[in-house]
Amino acid sequence: MGHKEKISSSNKIVYILILSAGLVMALTVLFSLFMGLRTNFFYSTLLNSAFEIKSNLLKARTEFIKNIEQPSQETVRSALEYLEFVEYNATLVLEQKDATNIIPIPIDNHDLKVSVQKLQVLLFDYRALSLKISSKENSVTDAELRVEWEKLFKQIENKSTMIEKQIHAIVKVQVDNFRITQFVLIGISLILSFSTAFVLYRSEKIKVAFIRKIENANLNLEKGLRKTTRVEEALQKSQRQLDTLIQNLPGMVYRCRLDSPWDFEFVSDKCLTITGYKAADFMSGKSVPYYDLIHQDDKKKTLEQVKNAVEERKPYQLVYRIKTTGGYEKWVWEQGVGIFSDEEDELVALEGFITDITEQKTGEDQISLQSNALEAAANSIVITDVEGKVIWVNSAFTKLTGYTSSEIFGKSLSILKSGVHPQSYYDYIEQTIKTGEIFRGEIINKRKDGTLYTEEFTITPVKNLSNEIIYYVEIKQDVTERKKAEEALRESELRFRGLYENATIGIYRTTPEGKIVMANPTLLKILGYNSFEEIANLAAMETYVDPKTRDFFKTELEQYGKIFGFETKWRKKDGSIIFVRESARSVKDDEGNILYYEGTLEDINDKKRIEEALVEAKEHAEQSDRLKSEFLAQMSHEIRTPLNVILSFTGMMKEELQEQVDDELKNAFDVIEDEGKRIMRTVELILNMSELQTGSYSFRSKKFDLFKDVLQKSHKSFQKIAEKKNILFGLYNNSEDTTIEADEYSVNQVFHHLIENAIKYTSAGKVDVIIGRDPRNNLYVDVIDTGIGIASEFLPKLFSPFTREEQGYTRNFEGNGLGLALAKKYCDLNGAEIKATSVKGKGTTFRVTFPNQS
Repeated sequence: MGHKEKISSSNKIVYILILSAGLVMALTVLFSLFMGLRTNFFYSTLLNSAFEIKSNLLKARTEFIKNIEQPSQETVRSALEYLEFVEYNATLVLEQKDATNIIPIPIDNHDLKVSVQKLQVLLFDYRALSLKISSKENSVTDAELRVEWEKLFKQIENKSTMIEKQIHAIVKVQVDNFRITQFVLIGISLILSFSTAFVLYRSEKIKVAFIRKIENANLNLEKGLRKTTRVEEALQKSQRQLDTLIQNLPGMVYRCRLDSPWDFEFVSDKCLTITGYKAADFMSGKSVPYYDLIHQDDKKKTLEQVKNAVEERKPYQLVYRIKTTGGYEKWVWEQGVGIFSDEEDELVALEGFITDITEQKTGEDQISLQSNALEAAANSIVITDVEGKVIWVNSAFTKLTGYTSSEIFGKSLSILKSGVHPQSYYDYIEQTIKTGEIFRGEIINKRKDGTLYTEEFTITPVKNLSNEIIYYVEIKQDVTERKKAEEALRESELRFRGLYENATIGIYRTTPEGKIVMANPTLLKILGYNSFEEIANLAAMETYVDPKTRDFFKTELEQYGKIFGFETKWRKKDGSIIFVRESARSVKDDEGNILYYEGTLEDINDKKRIEEALVEAKEHAEQSDRLKSEFLAQMSHEIRTPLNVILSFTGMMKEELQEQVDDELKNAFDVIEDEGKRIMRTVELILNMSELQTGSYSFRSKKFDLFKDVLQKSHKSFQKIAEKKNILFGLYNNSEDTTIEADEYSVNQVFHHLIENAIKYTSAGKVDVIIGRDPRNNLYVDVIDTGIGIASEFLPKLFSPFTREEQGYTRNFEGNGLGLALAKKYCDLNGAEIKATSVKGKGTTFRVTFPNQS
C-alpha cells in the first residue's frame, strides 16, 4: 500500500469516526430535546389545560349565578363561552399529543382518558341544566333545580381535581425519565471524549497528510478568492437589475421606521411622479413627512388598518387620498408588511409599495355611476351573450316581467314569448341583429303571471375591437297603456268626428280677427249656407245683427277666457234674423297669447217663441194663483165667521135650554156642534192643502224634542176621546235622544192626523204610539191600531188627496181623504218617510222615519 493510500485510509477512518461520533451526539441531543419538549408539554400544556378547566368552570358558574339573580342574555352568552373554553381544554387533555414534537408521540394513559370523557359528559349535563335554570321553563321548583345544579358542579369540580392529580403523576414519571435520559447522555459524552482522544492520537500520525492538505487548501483558497470576485460581480449585477426593476415599477417602493408614521429609511425615485416630491425630501430628518400628504379624512382609517394588520402578522392593503406638491388630490393603492427581528421577534420596520390609481378610481366611479344609472333607469334593460342567454338585467326588467335576475340569468328571452307572433317574426329579428344592425320594434310578450303586455324594444349589438359581436343590449319599454291610450284616442277622434259632423248644434272656430276657420254642417244649415267655402270668406262680425255685439263678445272672452249661454241675434245668408245661444272659449299658447276662439251655436228661435208663450202662461198662472188664494182666503173668512157664530150660539142655547128640552132636542144640539166642527176641519184641511200646493207654506226649521213637544201633547189631547170609546191608548219611548230638527207645526199635523185616524177607525182594542231607533240609528214613530184595517189593493192610493176606500172608511166613518195626503206632504216637507202596513180587519201600522241628524 502506498503512502497516499495510507493517508487516504487514515483520513477515512478519522472521518468515519468523527462522523459517527457527531451522529451519535446529534441523536442523543435530539432525543434529549425531544424528552425535554415532552416534559415541557406536560408542564405547559396539560397542567395549563387542567388549570384552565377549573378557572373557566368557576367563571361560567359565576355568570350563571349572575343571570339567576338578574336575568340577562349577555351573562348567559358569557357563561356559555366559558363552558366552551372548558370543553376545549378537556379535548386537549383527551387527545394527549405533544404538538411541538417533530414526531408526535401520544401519551397513552387510559385512566386519564376515562376521567376526561366522564368530565365531558358531566359538562354536557351541566350546560343543559344551566340553560334550563336560566330560561326557568321547567316543571320543577327553582330550589330543586339549584340543588341539582350545585351537586353537578361539585362532581365536575371533583373530576377536574382528579384529572389534575393524574396529570401531576404523569409529569412525575416523565421527569424521572428525563433524568435517566440525562445520565445516559453524560455516559455517551464520556465515550465520545475518549473517542476524541483517540482521534487526536491518530491525527499525529497523519500530520504530514494534513500539511499537504493545508497546501492544497491554500491552492483552493486562491481559487475561492477568484470565485468570490465572480460572486461579487454577479451580486453587483443583481443589484443593478434590482434597482432597474424598482425604478420600472408603476409606483414607489419604501421602507419606513416606526418612530413616526411613514418616516422613510428608503424610498424609490418613483415618488417624484406620484407625489411631486423627490426621494430625498422624505428621508429621515427632512421637512416633508409622507404622513402629512394623506388626506385628513383618510388618516385615522389608514393608521388603524396598518396597526391591525401588523398585530395579526398579515400584509396590509390600503386605498386612500394624498395631496401632491401642486395641491392636486390623488388616489393611491398601498400594499405593505411588517418586518420583525429574528432574535426578539419585534417589529423593526414597514416595507411596502405605493402606486397611483387615480385614473382607475375615476374609471371605477364612472362605471359605478353608469351601473347605478342603468339600474335606476325607468326602462327595462337586458344584456345577453351572442347565444341569447341573459347575463344581466336591471330592476325595471323584474318590475316589467315579474322575473328576478336569478330566475332569468342564463336563460333565453324566449321565456317571454306570448304565442301571438309567428316564428318568422322572431327569426327576422335574429337575422337583423346578427348582421350588426340595430333593431327597433314592438312585440307582445307574456309576464311571469301569464298576463300579456305590449313592449317597445331596441336591440343594439355590442362589438369588440375586432368588430365581432360579443353582447346584445336590449332596452324595453311597456307601452301597453300608451297603445290603449292611442286606441282610445283614435276612437275618441272618430267619435268626435261623428259628433262634429252629426251634432244638432253648430260648432265653429275663428281667429281673434274674426276669420272663420272651421264650421260643421249644422252651423252651415243654421245660417243657410251650402258649403264651408261660402262662409269661409265671411267675417264673424258680419254674422251679428248688431256689430257691437261682437266687440262685447270678444271683451268677455279676453277677460274671463270663456262665455256660456250668450244670447244674441244673427243674420242668415238670406238676410233673415234668428235668435241664437252661443258658448265659446279662447285657446291660448304657452305665453298667454290667444290663438283662436272655438264655440257652439244653437238656434233658439223656436225656444224663444215657446219662452214667450211660457212667460205669458206664467203670468196667467200667477194671476190665477192670486185669484185662487184670494178666493180661498175670502171663502175661509166667509165660512169660518158665520160658522163660529152658529157654533157659539148653539152652545149657548144648549146650556140655557138643556134642562127644558127633551133628549131628542139635546141630541140635535150635539149633532149641530159635531157637524159644525166637521165643516171647520174640512175648511182647515183644504186651506192647508192649498198652501202646500201653491208653495205658500212658511217652513220654519228648528230643533225640538219630538217626544215631549209633540207626542206627549197629542197623547194628552186624544186621551179623553180614547177613554170615551173605551179603547187603550199608550205612548212608549224606546230612545234616549228624541231631538230632531224640523218644522214643528207640520210635524204636529202629521201625528195629529195619524192618531186621529187610528182612534177614529178603532172600535175595540188599543192604539199604541211607539218612538225608537232603527239599525241605521234613524228616529222613527209607529202609530199602531187594532182597527178595521185597509185593503191591500187600496194601500198604493192611500196618500192621494180626496181618495177613500169604498169598504170600511166610506161606509161607516166620516172623512174627506185629505188627512193622510196632508200627512204625506208634511213628511216630504221635513225629509221624513211615511209607510203603512195593514191587514184588513186586524189593524194598521203607520211608521214615520226621520233621517239620522247626528
